[in-house]
Amino acid sequence: MALRIMKIPIPEVEENFDSCEDALAHIVKSCRIIVDKAKRICTQSSVQDIPAYSLAFIDKVLVEASTLISISRQRKDYNTVCALVRILADNVATLNIVYNCENDEERVLRHLLYVLDGVSQRYELLEGHKMRYDGKIPKETYDALYLQVEGAKKNARGCIDFCVENIKGRLLYVEHKQQIDVLIERKNWKYKDMANPKDSFTWKELYGMLNINTGDEMFPYLSQYVHGLSVSNILLDDKDDFDAPVLFATCLIGWLWYYIRKVYEPHVGSYTLEDIVKKMT
Repeated sequence: MALRIMKIPIPEVEENFDSCEDALAHIVKSCRIIVDKAKRICTQSSVQDIPAYSLAFIDKVLVEASTLISISRQRKDYNTVCALVRILADNVATLNIVYNCENDEERVLRHLLYVLDGVSQRYELLEGHKMRYDGKIPKETYDALYLQVEGAKKNARGCIDFCVENIKGRLLYVEHKQQIDVLIERKNWKYKDMANPKDSFTWKELYGMLNINTGDEMFPYLSQYVHGLSVSNILLDDKDDFDAPVLFATCLIGWLWYYIRKVYEPHVGSYTLEDIVKKMT
């Protein structure tokens, strides 16, 4: 028998929905109403535009949640469900620490460090792979691939330079130059305190900041499924076990729902009956 993830009792789910998947789908659709309206304002995702960038981030999370619902309804692939919940937890915890930051200057700093971290890893991967033509593919195909890789490297390098220049151009950098130089060097967007730039929050601590009951204990455990550790090899013999990870996902998207309402709802106006019917039917 598989080890069970502890189920979170949510009375509203049991009272109003026929299944955990239905409850999660309802919240995802509710989020979509605001996100789709906000896209009319934030029309193009850009590193320079934090509301638009974080909106694209949220859109990605909602797509992941929709995939989770689809897989979970089949009640066959428990490992993938658990892995997707862990991915959702990482994304929502990142949204919380980076984009839910109350201080505007710190939000911009964490955003630029977060982008810097991801793009730097991409650049290092591309830069570390030296292309040489070996005759195994047509030369014109190689030339096209070479140009594509060089273009990607140039784009990544430009994004890195943009992030560093913008961090160093802010008042916060003038006030904390020595500490922020360390943050830039380490790409440390998970820093705990400006006074100790080498110290970072662990993922377990970031999960705890979401205030989801037992989430800081459960989400790290889901690495068993993400990394293919031994527990993920145990056969599942009870289809009801799917409810537990889906309920954790419901809590995560519930957090996202409140965040979306706080940040974007004031800018998109009220919902119309047409908006709600279109998404709920």
